[in-house]
Amino acid sequence: MHHCHVHPKAFAVGRCSVCKSWVCGECSVKVSHQVYCSRCLAKRDSQARAAEVTPVSEQPTQPPVRNPPLSYYRLMVLSAVTLALCGIVFGVLNVRQARDLSAQNTSLKEKRIGLLGQIRERNREILELRARLDSLSGRAAGAPVVRKSVFVFRSDLNVPPETEGIPISFDNGTTQKRLLCLTFDGGDQANAAAEILDTLKSRNVKATMFLTGRFVKRYPAVVSRIISEGHEIGSHTFSHPHLTSFVQDHTQTVLPTVTEAYLRHELVETDSLFQSLFGARLAPLWRAPYGEYNRTICLWAQHAGFLHVGWRQGRTWKLGLDSNDWTPDEETPGYHTPQEVFDKIVGLAQSPGTGINGGIILMHLNTARQQKDRQVHSILGKLIDSLESGGYRFVTVGEMLKESGVDITRLKRL
Repeated sequence: MHHCHVHPKAFAVGRCSVCKSWVCGECSVKVSHQVYCSRCLAKRDSQARAAEVTPVSEQPTQPPVRNPPLSYYRLMVLSAVTLALCGIVFGVLNVRQARDLSAQNTSLKEKRIGLLGQIRERNREILELRARLDSLSGRAAGAPVVRKSVFVFRSDLNVPPETEGIPISFDNGTTQKRLLCLTFDGGDQANAAAEILDTLKSRNVKATMFLTGRFVKRYPAVVSRIISEGHEIGSHTFSHPHLTSFVQDHTQTVLPTVTEAYLRHELVETDSLFQSLFGARLAPLWRAPYGEYNRTICLWAQHAGFLHVGWRQGRTWKLGLDSNDWTPDEETPGYHTPQEVFDKIVGLAQSPGTGINGGIILMHLNTARQQKDRQVHSILGKLIDSLESGGYRFVTVGEMLKESGVDITRLKRL
């Protein structure tokens, strides 16, 4: 036990937190759990009071710390950096999306090309099977196989003329004369018409145009030029409708909505519009949209005073005179380059025998192809030159009918 250093006879209760002297309960004070002697406590209190009365002016002062305001230049730099970072982020995202889309397009193109190859292969197999079937049928009948002429492909039209020498459909003229017809269909567009007419005029060649009523109404200036330059104009119906079920089932079955009255209205309305605008009637010729026609449809049109005009057809594209100029790109079935069209027609014209005598060539007054060198009408001039140098002469369908001994004056116009 310790004794207080002030009162030696008294026992200490603790040591002063400042001077470390032992103090008793009489001479000590406990503050905040600490023990102070009376002397150290007095000194502590005097220091605290002195701190309280210290003048404000004597107290050290520090200016408040303020963030300097952002200058206009700093704001511009900060904005530019932010935009640059956003551009980089969005650019990276767009590059990734573009890469993914490119990969998907490449995959789709490969699949499409593969499917087109399969379709071509199946078509080739079908043709081979047809040839074998024809051969077997001929042998079973004990007669030699008789192949149809390559320009008579539609079996439903391979019949004698209906009455008085008028055919159901005029798809090819006489093969005894070196004559050809250039025909052009005009549906809803005319973006190739000017170039085609320029080419025909430069060669002094007359052609036959099959125009819809919508074409006549939309492009009166083009129609007026066609008339003034001596070309023949037939009907392509008024609204260019589908007439058979070929798109659905590849058969030429008349659609339920198509009747004789409906077809007659399509033909007569176009003829009336043409007459009201140009003071003359259309030639008594027509061509079905999309090549959709059959015996019944052709007879209905004859009742209205119009003979159907097709084109020379074959069992394959290479054996017919369809230019397929309506196909937009390489990925479309039936697409062929202008050079392929030229080589096909010239090759057929130079084939032994009658060549393409009496042939009717199918083309259009519009094109969906964007590249000039891919547009089929770009070879029209050299095609005309090549065929004429081979002894062919171009005539209108009306002239071809006369040269072939077909008299359509018997058709009664409504």
